[in-house]
Parts: sequence; structure tokens; C-alpha cells
Amino acid sequence: MFWEHLDKFKDVDFIEAIKNCVTVINGKCKSPILSKLQYIFVEEEYAEKYGREDFEKFFEEIKNKYNDDLIKYKERFLEMEDIKEFEYLVDYLLLILMANTRYSNVYIRKYAEKYKEEMEKKLSNEVNIWEFIKIASLSRDNDLHLERLDLKNGQVNIYRIKETYAREVIRVKLKELVDKIKKVKLPEDETIKNILNEIENYLKDKVKFESIEGIKALNYRGEIPLEWHPPCIRGILRDIQTGGSPSHYARRSFVVYWFVAKFNPNLRPLENGELVNISALDIASEEEIEKFIDDLISMLFKNVEDFDEKKTRYYISHNIGYKVAGHITHCEYCKNWKDDGGKGLSYYCNPDEICRRGDIIHPLDYLCYNINIHLNQNKKTKINKS
Repeated sequence: MFWEHLDKFKDVDFIEAIKNCVTVINGKCKSPILSKLQYIFVEEEYAEKYGREDFEKFFEEIKNKYNDDLIKYKERFLEMEDIKEFEYLVDYLLLILMANTRYSNVYIRKYAEKYKEEMEKKLSNEVNIWEFIKIASLSRDNDLHLERLDLKNGQVNIYRIKETYAREVIRVKLKELVDKIKKVKLPEDETIKNILNEIENYLKDKVKFESIEGIKALNYRGEIPLEWHPPCIRGILRDIQTGGSPSHYARRSFVVYWFVAKFNPNLRPLENGELVNISALDIASEEEIEKFIDDLISMLFKNVEDFDEKKTRYYISHNIGYKVAGHITHCEYCKNWKDDGGKGLSYYCNPDEICRRGDIIHPLDYLCYNINIHLNQNKKTKINKS
């Protein structure tokens, strides 16, 4: 994969490389970078242009166009040993550009899907446990749970999940690179601006971000009554308090919801179509977090039948993105409670009238709705008294 060859590009001037990869004709950019983008998003372009016609023919056209552009522009990079090396450079330049757009996460997912078979061929059926843990810990795929796989002599057998693991290896590596790229501001250059505009114009009609507005709460201070929380959260809470054992996913959703509800009820998993990666310390102090964990353990989780304080403290910290993890594992959207894929969330999804409102799409929306109702009522009361 291209990231295995980055040392070859360490002395490449980024601006010069972009300029050598781009030709502007009548205000439009031509470039193997854009051809590669089309190749990655070929399914979306096909659906937009041709509906249900023969996809294979269209795919070959896109692929041939990309290969032709590689050959054509390779002549501008005489120092490159072969066409494959130039292709690696194109991949790298495109990733840098995509990291500076709102489509970076979508691109990573599409790229991983496109090249997972190639990665799968490189993988053996067994991988070192530490390498597996590194990928699994940064993946959100439920299949990559170590307890579900065979482990022997420090090697994890991934035969059953090899395709999934291959895809996640690519996704995790690209995400690491993008996170590093985002820390460096792109240089001011007209060619870079032009090709970024081309990327934006190309993708804006092909990638539709889900509407995730929901309800935002007005500023509120004070204790939150239990009835302000949605039925799903109250159900899990009731189960925990009575010594039940909710599923791992139900506990995780409850913990994160409870934490965010206390410190920032307006926080949602997605913003502009991208996952919001923040840690507990971004919304609360260390003292507040420690107290939250202590209270949660003493008041609630000691009642759970399989309670283990050390493990519980670790998992709470991990779920809220505190010390043992770098980011919050968000409470899921309502649609994922209804159709939970066996996660044990649907058991608690018992919608009431507020849940059925069109703007309640996340459990925190339910809370924010009730906070706003309460504050507006108080405001009206003060006005009437005056």
C-alpha cells in the first residue's frame, strides 16, 4: 500500500508536485488526482449518471481514464522509477487534499472498501496479538472482539474475519495519516485552491451527509429530574438499579449518555457528517470526571450481578474517553436502538409521544426538548408575575 513507500516522497515539494499533477483547461482541472478520486467514488458517479445500466462497462472507462492519466503525467516526474511509484505519490497527494475537506472520513471508508481485497492477500491467517489489539482498539467494528477469536502462542487467528480486518487495517492507517496531516496548514497556492474546489464540486452531489440537527438545549443549571430522560435510558437505569445485567452495548450507551447529559447535553456523535472525536476532559474537569465515575460505581453498578469494580472503572473511563481512551464512545442514534443488530438496545427502545416527534433522533434530543420546555415555562411564569 502507498503508505509503505512514504520515505520515497520525504523530499518531494508538495506545491511543485501538485502543480506537476494538474493541468488547467478553460478553468477546469485535469489531473490523475481527480481521476483517482473518480475511481474511488465510481459507484456514486455511476448511480448519478446511468441509473441501472451496465456498471462493469462504466467502471472500465473510469479505470482506463485513470491509468491513461497516470501514464501521461508520469512523464513530468522523471525521478520516479516506475508507474507504480508515481501512483503511490498520487494516492498520497490526494489523501493530503482530502484531509483538508469535509469528506475525509467518507474517502477513508471508500478507499478501504476498494483496496481491502489487496490488503487481504498480504495478510496471513494469524497476526500478532499486539498488532491485532492496535487495529481492534481503533476500530468500531463489532467483529474485531478478541474474545470471539482463537488465540494461541500470542497469535490471533483472523481467518473468519480476514476481510473485515483487512478493511480496518487500511481505515485505521489512513485515519492516523489524516490526523497528522490536519495538524499542518496547507500552503496558500492558487493551484491547490483550484483542485480543492474541483474536489468539492465533484463530491457535493455524490455524498449526502445525514441530517443530524436534532434539538439543542438552552443553558440549564441544576438537577435533571428522572422523567426528563428518554424511556430507553430510564429502562437501562431501572434494570441496573434492580440488579439486572444489561448488555455491554446498553451499559456503554447509558454511561456515555449519563456523562454527556450532565456536562454537555448538546454534544452529538456527528457534526457535518463526521464523527466528533472529543475526550471527557474536553467537557469536564478531572475532578468532575473522577467524582462522576465514583458516583456511578457506588450508586449504580455495584448492583449489577456481574459487578467487578476494577473492570467497571476501566470500561467507564474508556467509554467516556478518559485516560484509557482518547475519545468518547458516543451514545447511539435512535435508529440504531430500534434496529440494533443484536446489541441488546431494542429491548429498551419503548417510544413515547416525545420520542415520536420528528426532531427526536438521538436520546439526548429527548432531554434537550424537556430542558427547553422547562426553561420556557419558567420564563413565562416570571413574565406573568412581573
